[in-house]
Order: sequence, then C-alpha cells, then structure tokens
Amino acid sequence: MPAITVPLRAPELAPGTWVQGPPVSMAFARGAVVLVDFWESTCVNCLRTLPYLVEWHRRYAGRGLVVVGIHTPEFELTADPAVVAQAVAAEGLPYPVLLDAEKANWQRFANHYWPAKYLVDAKGYLRYEHFGERAYGETESWIQRLLAEAGDKEPMPELLAPLRPEDAPGAVCFPATPELYFGWHRGRLSSVEGYRPEEEVRHRGQEAIPPGTFAARGLWFHAAEYLESRETGAELELVCDAAGVHLVADGGKPTAGELEIELDGEPVPLSLRGEDVVERDGRTFAAWERPRRVRLIEAPDFARRHLRLRFPHSGTRAYAVSFTSCVRPPEA
Repeated sequence: MPAITVPLRAPELAPGTWVQGPPVSMAFARGAVVLVDFWESTCVNCLRTLPYLVEWHRRYAGRGLVVVGIHTPEFELTADPAVVAQAVAAEGLPYPVLLDAEKANWQRFANHYWPAKYLVDAKGYLRYEHFGERAYGETESWIQRLLAEAGDKEPMPELLAPLRPEDAPGAVCFPATPELYFGWHRGRLSSVEGYRPEEEVRHRGQEAIPPGTFAARGLWFHAAEYLESRETGAELELVCDAAGVHLVADGGKPTAGELEIELDGEPVPLSLRGEDVVERDGRTFAAWERPRRVRLIEAPDFARRHLRLRFPHSGTRAYAVSFTSCVRPPEA
C-alpha cells in the first residue's frame, strides 16, 4: 500500500474508556512515532495481527514507538469493557488500549476496516496506513524509517521473520466465504421459516444449503445481532469455502459455552481441529469460558466445508462465523 502523500495532521484521540493504560494523547506524544491499530476482539483478522504488534512494541517502545490499540466494537457484546479487558489479557497486549464504544475515533480517522493500522510521525502527521492482514515487513520498515527521521541513529534490527507459515512468501490466500452473521439485522438465514425479529421460532432445518448462508433447526430466539438457542440440541448448519472457521459466541450465564461440531457429517479430524475443539467419546466439541471468538476449524488446506453446530444448552448466543483463507506455501 503506498505511503500517504498529502500532509495531514493525525486527529487527537476522542475520549473513551482506557481498558489498559496509560492514556495516550497525540499532542503529548509529539516527538514519538505512534502506531494506531483499530481492532476488534472477535475479528479473526485483527487477532492474527496482534502478535506482530506485541513484538513491535517490544522491539521499539524504548526507541520512541508508541503503540495504541483502539478497540471499536462490531457488536453490542464487544462494547462491554469487561469483555474487552478479558480479550486484552488473553492476547497478552502490553500497550495502551482504548475502548471506542461510540466509534468517535473510528470517525475521526475516517476508518472503514478491521484491522487498520496508521503510522503517525514525530511531527504529528499521518504517513502510512494499511488495512487487513499481511504487509508486516512493509509496516515494520515504515516504523524504522519514521524512528530514524525522529532522530534514532542506532542500527535497526532485521525485520521480523514471519510468525506463521501462512505469512511467509509463497503462501496463497484464496477467496473465502464472507463473514456470516446470524442475527436478523445482517443475517443470511436460508431456512424456510425466515426471520421473525424479537420472536422465538421453531425451525425444521433444510436439505440443501447454498454456500454463504445457514440453516437452523430447533427453537431459536431471533435478535438483531444474534440467534439464541432456546432448547437443548438446537442446531445451526452452514456450507462455506475456507481454511479456518471461527464462531463469535456467548455461552450465557451461569453456564460456560459449549457446542458439538460435525464436519461433513463426521466428527472433526484431529488434523483440522481448531484450538478450542476436543474429542469426547468419539464426538467433537468446542468449549469457551467467556464471550469470544471460538476456534472451530484450522486446516492446512482450503476447501468447501459443511458444518453442523449443535448447542447442548439453552441460552447460547451465536453472533457470527468468519473464515480464513491463507494457507502455508508448499514444502520445498
């Protein structure tokens, strides 16, 4: 992505809740290089960039880099400071994080994407931006360039090696199924009963499910942002093109979240299981202890996948399912 060529002052950060401090002001950070990262705690692409931000903070904070995470929520669920604080702790973020619940900073930066990174030079000007994953080497090169412009004369370290095989040169990213939402506001429910906003609906399931949509079976409550299971064994079923599959879910209280997952009509093979999937008595289950992204499938290849999610507890809320598409380069 090209550098920003038109001189433009970075906006001052709008007030919000500092989930982790110390608070940062653009005015008081003048003289330092500031990396502003817009992220969301349930966005799989955001979470995959965080290890690079953590490492850049470790490498360059003592040399004049200030990293600021701005958490702009996509769901009402992730506007809760406690939920964001849990995510910050789970991801081990060492730098300040501002909860942008009203999207004031999102608007000040005229931002449209998660994740989005903006580099601000020591004079307070926006100099570089990048949206989405990847371009890690390019971004770090710009960090080094702006630190040198700010007066750092010491030699810079070698750029970070890729932290994952799928980030390396030669990796391939396929066109994956777009993120699929379950609530009636943005959902693509293909079940014949359709959506009935703010009502309980008994669904009968569906034989053929078009890719990029989903079907429901059992009793579900239809909210704008989520579907909530209202009986034991309620199911969601979908077909997608992806390497990885990740669910945004809240298990409700007092029960932690759990679901049974089948892939192409069978338990998920060990080689394809996400980090949250385990086997019990020949069946595969995912469990989570807090509202978050649940890692269901992590495959080394990209393929069409047919998933059935069965929820053993009433009160579980399913918000969205997202898909990753990048696979590691072939072995030499």
